[in-house]
Amino acid sequence: MGNFFKVANVRQRDQTYLVRQARIKREGSPYYTYSVGVIAATASAVLIPRDYFPECKKYEPLDFIEIVNNDVVNLSLVINGQDPFVCLAGTIRTIESMPLHEIRITNSDAATATVAGKTILTLQRQPLTIDKWARMQK
Repeated sequence: MGNFFKVANVRQRDQTYLVRQARIKREGSPYYTYSVGVIAATASAVLIPRDYFPECKKYEPLDFIEIVNNDVVNLSLVINGQDPFVCLAGTIRTIESMPLHEIRITNSDAATATVAGKTILTLQRQPLTIDKWARMQK
């Protein structure tokens, strides 16, 4: 009789997991906001989403980032050690459909440090749309 209850619990847990995954696909994750602190000239700051936002682990990998750079310095973003994305001063940059495991924010200015709170990163796992689903079928 004990084995029956173990199997029933496993099936219930699997069913709950599948329901949650379907909801994540349909609704996406909540937004996670990170305010960048002071970065010295030519220095970098690293953000690892799963360490900074522990509650985002169930939505991994996050795949959307919006950078609002209200500072006077240009920044570059390196995601997962790949090619850098440039975010000019006073602009908003959006990057989609790329898993976000490690984000390195580098101050590109040679003399000026960034101001705390002037650069804001917003991360999310986006919902699965019919367009994304169709692209994945190729």
